[in-house]
Amino acid sequence: MNAAMLGEWVRFGVDLALAILVIEAAALICHRILTGRGLPVGTILLVSGAGLTLILALRLALSGGPAWAMAGLLMLGGIAHALDLARRLRQTDRD
Repeated sequence: MNAAMLGEWVRFGVDLALAILVIEAAALICHRILTGRGLPVGTILLVSGAGLTLILALRLALSGGPAWAMAGLLMLGGIAHALDLARRLRQTDRD
C-alpha cells in the first residue's frame, strides 16, 4: 500500500468518524426531545461540539488546510470542553 492510498484511507476514517458523531448527536437530541429522557440538549451539544471541532481540525490538517483555521477549531474545542467540565463540576457539587 502506497502513501497516497494510506492517506485516502485515513481521510475516509476521519470522515466516517465525523459522520458518526453528527448522527449520534442528532439521535441523542431527538431522543431527548421526543421522550424527555436522556442527556440534556446542552450537554449533548457541548460534548459533541468538543469532539466535532477536534475531528474537523484533524481533517483540515490532513487536507493541508490553513493553520489559522485549525488553531481556531482547536480553541473552540477547548472552550467547549472547559464549559462541559465546569458544568459537570457544578453538578457534582450539588450532589
